Amino acid sequence: MKIAVTDEGEVAKAIAKFLGGKGNEIIVVDNPSKVIREKPDVIIHTFEIPIFESNANPPLAWSFNTWYAINIARAGSKAGSVNVFLSSFLIYDGKRGFYKEHNTPHPLNYYGLTKLVGESSIISLGNYLVLRVGALFSLSYRGFLFPFIKASTMGKVLKCNKNFYISIIDLNTLAKVIKLLIDKEARGVINVGSNRVSLFDICSYLSDIFGNEVIEIDNRQRDFSLDDWLLRAYNIKIDAKESILSLIEYRLLNN
Repeated sequence: MKIAVTDEGEVAKAIAKFLGGKGNEIIVVDNPSKVIREKPDVIIHTFEIPIFESNANPPLAWSFNTWYAINIARAGSKAGSVNVFLSSFLIYDGKRGFYKEHNTPHPLNYYGLTKLVGESSIISLGNYLVLRVGALFSLSYRGFLFPFIKASTMGKVLKCNKNFYISIIDLNTLAKVIKLLIDKEARGVINVGSNRVSLFDICSYLSDIFGNEVIEIDNRQRDFSLDDWLLRAYNIKIDAKESILSLIEYRLLNN
């Protein structure tokens, strides 16, 4: 199987590690003409402008998270490829929580908007797998949890809201899940994230690893957690604490 990623960044490298070999060829397609020329069986849309940069620079985010993704996907559709688009829990507004795939989106920031428009457009092309990913993280991935992870590694005090809930997933687990879903020829929209967990709990897990102090904050409630019922139908379940503890293994292997 020829599997294409759309950049050579951290997410793409993790995916290549788990999907490469065993008859799979991993290639990079960074423009529509290359998609048409290479005709990959699967395109995994790994390139994006991260959340903080997206919200600071909307034109750049729109150009890449939305238009670039759509143009790659249109070429993939013409070539007969499956488009695997990595969307986000931030297409929701956090007022409901435990979101199912059919619940109404309402992004609160520009990053979420670019992801919503990108996934909606790719869905319209058919032959797609849209993964609404929880808070993705590693020690270096610049996602929603990056400021907390960075502060923890530096031994700083964390002040974390006990009323802010999300689902999370580490980078390597995401790559494994993508492999499993591709192998099972999954299609449609699937939430990909852990059990519901508070930001304070996440900070406490980080404290267990890095030893920094955590202060509980009682702020406004938001709940961006994802219902993983469909993911569990594929015999996949992600545990938040185990995902955070995977940082220990990563740190040991890379020191």
